[in-house]
This record gives sequence, C-alpha cells and structure tokens, in this order.
Amino acid sequence: MQPDNLTAHAAALDLQRHHGLYKFLRFFDLGGTITPPSDDPQDWWEPENLTHRAELLGICTSGPDGHAALSAWMAIAANTPPSAGADHSPGSLQAQVA
Repeated sequence: MQPDNLTAHAAALDLQRHHGLYKFLRFFDLGGTITPPSDDPQDWWEPENLTHRAELLGICTSGPDGHAALSAWMAIAANTPPSAGADHSPGSLQAQVA
C-alpha cells in the first residue's frame, strides 16, 4: 500500500514543531506506532525484530532506539513530496488528520 504523500509530509512538518516526549505523544495521536525489539529468542533470526520500528501512514522505519526510529520516519516523510496544490498552512494538518 502506498502512503498518502500529502498526509505524511504534513505530519512530518507537524512533528518537527514538537520536542522530546511531546513529539512521541503527537506521533501516537496521529495514529503512529513504535514497536520495541522482540524479546523472544525465536524472533532474533530476523534483523527487523532486533530494532525499534516506527510506522505511520504506510511508512515504516527502524532504528536502534525509539528516538532514532521516529527521527528516521520524520526524515523520510518530510522528503516525501506533497501533492500539487496542497494547503500547508498551520491549521491545514488538523483538517487532513481529522
């Protein structure tokens, strides 16, 4: 499934305005998930089960910790080109997310 470019780009711009714990809380409010590494030894043979994974709007990234995974997600989403004619005013994200 392809991510909705406009929404991912707008979500990344919104997340850039938040810091620390508030960035994580906003990510979760938007519907994102951060999955920690599996602690089941049977899952350890798959490398993606040994990292934290951030997923939202069809974009999934990983990192050694939750902060790195979220930062990687933001970097990819921010570089996802928005649709032509998109409204990027500060209040426009609320309408897109709602």
